[in-house]
Amino acid sequence: MKVTEKQFEACEALLTIELDSDAMESAMDTAYQRLVKRTEIPGFRKGKAPRPILERFIGRERLIEESLEDVLPQACADALKEEQIQSFGRPGIEVIQNDPIIFKARVPLPPKIELGDYRSIRMSPETVEVKDDVIDSMIEHLRHEKATWEPVDRPVKQGDLVTLDLESNIDGIRFINQKSAQFGIDEKSSYPAPGFSQEIIGLSLDGEKTFKLRYPDDFAKVELAGKEPEFKIKVVEIKEEKMPAADDEFAASLDVETPTFDTLRQRLTENYRKRMEHLAEEAFENQLVDQLVKISSIEFPPNLLEMEYERLVNQQMDKWRSQMSSEAELEEFLAKVNPEELSSKLKPMAETRLKISLALGKLATSENLTVGDDEIQAEISIMLSNVPEDQRDNQRQQFETTQARDQLHQILLSRKTLARLKAIASGGNEPASPDPKLTTASNENTEHKEEATK
Repeated sequence: MKVTEKQFEACEALLTIELDSDAMESAMDTAYQRLVKRTEIPGFRKGKAPRPILERFIGRERLIEESLEDVLPQACADALKEEQIQSFGRPGIEVIQNDPIIFKARVPLPPKIELGDYRSIRMSPETVEVKDDVIDSMIEHLRHEKATWEPVDRPVKQGDLVTLDLESNIDGIRFINQKSAQFGIDEKSSYPAPGFSQEIIGLSLDGEKTFKLRYPDDFAKVELAGKEPEFKIKVVEIKEEKMPAADDEFAASLDVETPTFDTLRQRLTENYRKRMEHLAEEAFENQLVDQLVKISSIEFPPNLLEMEYERLVNQQMDKWRSQMSSEAELEEFLAKVNPEELSSKLKPMAETRLKISLALGKLATSENLTVGDDEIQAEISIMLSNVPEDQRDNQRQQFETTQARDQLHQILLSRKTLARLKAIASGGNEPASPDPKLTTASNENTEHKEEATK
């Protein structure tokens, strides 16, 4: 075996390797021993045909093909050892000549990450401001939920709940025909057709009306686009929404330990502030890692990107599967999926996630961040604190597996890395204590960060 050509491209080594005749002959003899035992040749017992007979029977090309399965990986491994090249994954092999055997090996190399001047990054989370009108809107929503609907004897107004007898047709063909159908009157609604609510407003009890409406040419339902249905209606009942007063009685009726209206408002404000602070912190983290990636030089072999892409595809498949009622429905849906569109959507996401992962992993190494067994045990105790006491021993055993502890190690290291980056961005010199409530609020949103140091 000898390397006749060697090139380097980004994070790949391209080697051209020629097998010597002795290595190839040995591999072909091994292949013969394997093939002769499973080949029926007329006139010979299985496993007893001489090699020349077997070659004529199955063809020399088949024997060569079988021998290459053994000799090429070993020859490639020997070449990498001789050239002192560290492979970062399985090399891709392509035979380019049969006599002598010459093949090309595309060898993925370890990623190259050079962090930029991350210590100069200065950034802070957006200040959260809770405006009164936001809380007013929440209270209004709660009042709507507690509202009752009472019949009224007046013309229909915006926001009413109206019961109608309805007949309609499109070009003489029956369209919607219902007795005592209820419609919420909303001028912004396009159901059952754009402008329907406007036609009802102003009608009185037992009022009748015939009118036509037109669907836009670009209407979402293609079969209705541009059509002009005719409606004939009669108002059967008009109901008005009666919302409870915004007072202590209303607050107490919500069963959320808010005995007074002021307590309710304070709780809504608190909860909203926490939610907005969490979102601001999450956005802050994303901006930080984006900036870290932007100022860094990151190269990686194609196989890493393919692995991340496959991970995203599998996640998307799991999501689709959870939304389908059966495998048959899933197969029918997948038949309509355009692979090119899926790739154009997920490949950029995979590249972004990979760059973030590599950059954060390099940062953890540069900052000498580690996670000890005591920290893992403390995290397990926190997670078990919400588990019923009689189930804790069983749950604890699940956390003690190597895989579970490795996952916890990655999560904790990711928290530390992000906390350190935030401390640097705020101008601090000492590592910040990671806050698990803020830095790992959900596995879905921080998955690429938690995998950063794998």
